[in-house]
Amino acid sequence: NEYALTIRGAYKRYGANNIVLKGLNMTLPQGTIYGLLGPSGCGKTTLLNCIVGRIDLDAGQITTKAKHRADIGYMPQDVALYSVLSIAETFLYYGRLFGMTYAQIESRTEQLIKLLELPAAKTLVEHLSGGQQRRVSFAVALIHDPQLLILDEPTVGLDPLLSQSIWEHLLKLASNGKKTIIITTHYIEEARQAHFVGLMRGGVLLCEETPTQLMITHNCDNLEQAFLQLSHKQHNAFNEEDDQEEIINYPELTKEKSKPHLNGEGWFLWSRFMAQLIKNWFFMWRNKAMMIFLLGLPLVQCTFYNLAIGHDPEGLKIAVVVDELTNGLTECLTIPKTGCTLDYPLSCRYLDKLQSRTIKVVEYQGLNEGKSAVSTNKAWGLLHFAHNYSTSLAERINLTSDASDLAIEWSQLNVWMDMSNQYIGNMLKEDLLSGYAGFLEELLSDCGWPPQSAGIPVRFEEPIYGSRHPSFIHFASPAVIVVFMFYLPLMFTVGVLLYEKMAGILERCMVAGVTALEVVVAHSVIQFVVLCLQGLLMMFIMYQVFDSPFIGNFFWTSNLLILQGLSGMCFGFLISVVSDTMNTASFMGIGTFFPLCSMSGMLWPQEGMHTLLKSIGWLLPTSLPTEAMRALTARGWGIYHPAVYKGFISSTIWIIFFCFMTRLVIKARKGLRAK
Repeated sequence: NEYALTIRGAYKRYGANNIVLKGLNMTLPQGTIYGLLGPSGCGKTTLLNCIVGRIDLDAGQITTKAKHRADIGYMPQDVALYSVLSIAETFLYYGRLFGMTYAQIESRTEQLIKLLELPAAKTLVEHLSGGQQRRVSFAVALIHDPQLLILDEPTVGLDPLLSQSIWEHLLKLASNGKKTIIITTHYIEEARQAHFVGLMRGGVLLCEETPTQLMITHNCDNLEQAFLQLSHKQHNAFNEEDDQEEIINYPELTKEKSKPHLNGEGWFLWSRFMAQLIKNWFFMWRNKAMMIFLLGLPLVQCTFYNLAIGHDPEGLKIAVVVDELTNGLTECLTIPKTGCTLDYPLSCRYLDKLQSRTIKVVEYQGLNEGKSAVSTNKAWGLLHFAHNYSTSLAERINLTSDASDLAIEWSQLNVWMDMSNQYIGNMLKEDLLSGYAGFLEELLSDCGWPPQSAGIPVRFEEPIYGSRHPSFIHFASPAVIVVFMFYLPLMFTVGVLLYEKMAGILERCMVAGVTALEVVVAHSVIQFVVLCLQGLLMMFIMYQVFDSPFIGNFFWTSNLLILQGLSGMCFGFLISVVSDTMNTASFMGIGTFFPLCSMSGMLWPQEGMHTLLKSIGWLLPTSLPTEAMRALTARGWGIYHPAVYKGFISSTIWIIFFCFMTRLVIKARKGLRAK
């Protein structure tokens, strides 16, 4: 007979002691249905993965009449379908992967919908019942009319009548179409309809016979009894020493790989790439909630950031004790605030100056009461004016070096601050000092003296870059955009690829011939469009709506952000191939987010970090790009400035590194399947 598949001496193990296939031999005649039976963990899935070319044997040989992946139809145990695609779009996608024409796909779609009693072609997969989804999955394996069909539990959850209809169709395919079919099933008696059955246990086939011959040989009425007898026979013959002997005598791995039994069609095929691209487009278009999230998140983040961070606090309370005013601050209402008022209480004039700076003055009767207000968080500081503060200050101004020691002492304004909040404390200190300087300048000017004598002899000219009163928002805005542009593509990439990986969709596509390069490039094209929109939205919010400084070149700035987005996307590829669950991916994403934010110069300048962190912080994916972004937007430097081109070089190197590591992980894990 002509054989569609032969396996000789197949060995495969995971780790030193976990031997899955132990010299397995298997033979499938052309045009037959082969029922592969066995308990969970016996090696069936590994064997099927070896047949479809997803796993390499450690030793042994597989020979198939099917020479290309398109000659094999594979239905995994999981449904492994895109829920947002319709039935017709699902058939179109897989048909294009197998190189079918649009006319062929349309014709096969009509045939399969009729054969498997599927709903209308425009029905989305997510709207189908579990049984209908399995029928669509079965139809995908048949769409390209393959020579060899490998079906893993195709009738699970189906109506008995429909299950029988599928078996009748499989028998017709085998007899009339000369198709060879491997089918695994938990319904052992269902396998009686197969031409041959293989009973697998412990990594070997206990027998390969027709169902009738197997039952006659073991004098049984059904296959389950025959399987039970064979299992008992193997168990009784088992010896723990045999296990150790198998490990010791396991075939040595040769450095030269044997020629694969399925011929590849290259790393990149245009038809497969376009099928991936169209599928990704449908996936994005149908997931409108996800698209709103992806485009709305940067908009909301940037808006909240500008509204919530970097603004000076207002209405801060300062406690005041004025011993020189008999009736308290009510006396200030009758005291002039302009002119040479050296004969009036000067404390009123200074306090009026402070209140114009949005500081709220609260009067207390004594020092103890004022200090208690600060200690109980009723005020952020305490100002104390001595009982003869104004006369002493006037003496100090008039007599300068001839003023008495008491006048110098009593003219001092005593301040007690709550410095537990660094930003508020420092801001109030600056307001108190600058307010006092302004108060003295106005007083000296009104009295005909040079106002410059009130300040220290240092003059700050117009800044070369930035403004006289810089804002934390302006400092952090470039870093916020860079970090968002890194993590938004990362989130999208991990979410999409890990969903496909965990659902078995990615593995099914790889069996159909899709390469990792095609997956990456097709995803990158869609991601590029998304990250361009995200970058434009963030730049519009930051630099147009909230008017952060932007004096640089838009071309180089946008290119830097796109490069940073691609870097985040490539990091997403790496997380996707390393992680098998969303929890693992979340831990990796969150675990890297905070170090990158704290060490990239987003929250604090790198110059202020610990020496050790400073020496390694610049290596992070967002550090040099952040400095390049600041140089471009706030300083207007060009691409030839070291601070700018180092950011471009850093992003490029990280992209290469992430891609290289992704390739290594895929190679080490033998593909993109979830463990």
